[in-house]
Amino acid sequence: MTTDLQPVSVDDYKQAMRHVVSPVAVVTWLHADTPEGLTVTAICSATTEPPTLVVCIRGDKPAAERIRRAGHFAVSFLSDEQAEIARRFSSHPGDEAEAFDPALWSTGPSGAPRLDKAISRFDCAVEQAFDQGSHTVFLGRVTDLGTAPGASLLYRDGFFRRLSPE
Repeated sequence: MTTDLQPVSVDDYKQAMRHVVSPVAVVTWLHADTPEGLTVTAICSATTEPPTLVVCIRGDKPAAERIRRAGHFAVSFLSDEQAEIARRFSSHPGDEAEAFDPALWSTGPSGAPRLDKAISRFDCAVEQAFDQGSHTVFLGRVTDLGTAPGASLLYRDGFFRRLSPE
């Protein structure tokens, strides 16, 4: 193995990743019996056996520690009609409890809220959590799921995007 490799700069890495299309999800949990959540784009399937998601949360947010303590979280992948929900959970830290309109959200088996009309929604048990650089990486074993029709909300180059028909 060659050890002469130079690390890439953080700025170059961020610029390159801005060209990658990511799904948009809201990750939710309960903290002191209060629902909390945030918008996440660093999220994907890890394994199918057992069904497991990978969720990456910026480590300087209190969310990572609160999810660890909760031991469970829910993931609601947003439809292209739910960009306002993504904005709400990404730009109003501490005020997200007001965003949990009971007409839109229900409680999953873990107790965490799930968006009823999300295109895919999952309840997860924290299997593993570890710090990697600036983020905490969670492996969440899926314990329950649901789906709804719709097209995915995507994120690329700093903007929410929609798929266009072929």
